[in-house]
Amino acid sequence: MARHFVPALVAALLSGGIAVAAQQGAAAKKFFVKVRNSQGFSTRVIYLSRNTIATVAGDPVANGASFNVGFPGGDAECISLPSSNWKAIRGGFRFRDPGGVSAVRVAMIKRSQPGNFRLKVVATHAGIEPSDPSTAYFTNFKINGGGDEYCSSNGSAVPTKNDATTFLVRNDDGTACQPACSSPSGAFVDAATPF
Repeated sequence: MARHFVPALVAALLSGGIAVAAQQGAAAKKFFVKVRNSQGFSTRVIYLSRNTIATVAGDPVANGASFNVGFPGGDAECISLPSSNWKAIRGGFRFRDPGGVSAVRVAMIKRSQPGNFRLKVVATHAGIEPSDPSTAYFTNFKINGGGDEYCSSNGSAVPTKNDATTFLVRNDDGTACQPACSSPSGAFVDAATPF
């Protein structure tokens, strides 16, 4: 029976029958972290990426998504974006959570008609704090169910704000991938899973 499984798997992969997730660069046009209270559990995070290369691969309406964000060697948080809060829009998908089920309030991933890719995530209750100063950062936006990962990291841009309560960098070019949020079953379990 195992002899038939391997050729069937290879055939499915070659025919496109099984989705294989890829990692796509989504360098930060803007990455902003602002701590709003001394406990660090009401941190505002704004992440925006724009480029002309990335594509939208996956369906968060069916499978949801996750956002892993943080500072290597410091705070990091995995945030679930449940499928029930996603809807299809022209060229992609939009997430809205006014009720506060997720730390993310608004997210959007789309590719417009001229071929420009845009990814935006706004969280208002993230549980991270920047270091003082932060030497590195990362984001990994993952569309669950075999969708792609979209990654940003520190590159050549110099932060204009960088202390214990505020981090701001614009027009960066880093696209290194840190791990996406995951759980042993493949379903998202904890909004603050450490890595």
